[in-house]
Amino acid sequence: MSIFFPLIYLFAGWLVGKIALDFKTTASWVLTRIAIPVVIIFNISTRFGSMSTIIVATAMCMLAMLVVCQRIMRDPVKSLCFSYLNIGWLGLPVASALFGNDASTIIIAAYVGSSIVGNSVGAGMLSGSRFNLLKLVQTPPVLALFAGAMLIPFGQNVSRWGTELYSVSKFMMSFLGMAVLGIWLSKIRLSASGLLREIKPFLLKSVVMAVLVSLLLLLASSLDVRLIAENPATLYLFCLLPPAANIIVLETHYLGTGKSARPITCGTCISIIAISLYAAVILGFRAWW
Repeated sequence: MSIFFPLIYLFAGWLVGKIALDFKTTASWVLTRIAIPVVIIFNISTRFGSMSTIIVATAMCMLAMLVVCQRIMRDPVKSLCFSYLNIGWLGLPVASALFGNDASTIIIAAYVGSSIVGNSVGAGMLSGSRFNLLKLVQTPPVLALFAGAMLIPFGQNVSRWGTELYSVSKFMMSFLGMAVLGIWLSKIRLSASGLLREIKPFLLKSVVMAVLVSLLLLLASSLDVRLIAENPATLYLFCLLPPAANIIVLETHYLGTGKSARPITCGTCISIIAISLYAAVILGFRAWW
């Protein structure tokens, strides 16, 4: 049932958009300044030991994809739609439902790595500013990373006293993010031709991610990184994820536009079908095995 929660949140945002109650700017601010940093701080301070390898690997892969895409496409929104995946808002509930606790750890770690790159380098690309290390350090996800690292010695206390705040922030991250996308969706028209246009970039992205995941699994096996090596099904789920709904949040926040809403929404629809087939195969294999 949790697999369908992101779609419910998306539909709620669509209904809000239809009744002309527009809170996407406020929701974007809450997400970028409060909810996402809280999730990063909590996970870094309490789980960094088991997450550090995945955080670094995800950040490096995403950064490389962003650089290559930007040189080819010359469009920051398109580059982000290809490189920045919906790991937290869609990937987390799906992976948790299918694969359990180890999958959640992998997904959250990957989300932290991608969030840092997407919300810092991606924000810089959208704002049109050149790379500035000082500005990068001042972005909310990077500040959250530093704060989480400083709290690592107090991880048990953070886990004890911050679990409820973390749970609320994680829910806000999923609900508000998909709701913002739903509001933008209510302003545009989807068509069969639009969905068909997004199949090609979805397949291309899936192939690129499959290659990267395969290389990561080989490296993890050789270095005996068990969390990665023992969860290939979770990692290959990344190949089926759509563009991050957070892209529309960043675009709203920095540009005041919503042109990423269509590829994100179409990509999400395609991804839901692909993930459903993937889940059916996984569950069928378990039942047979």
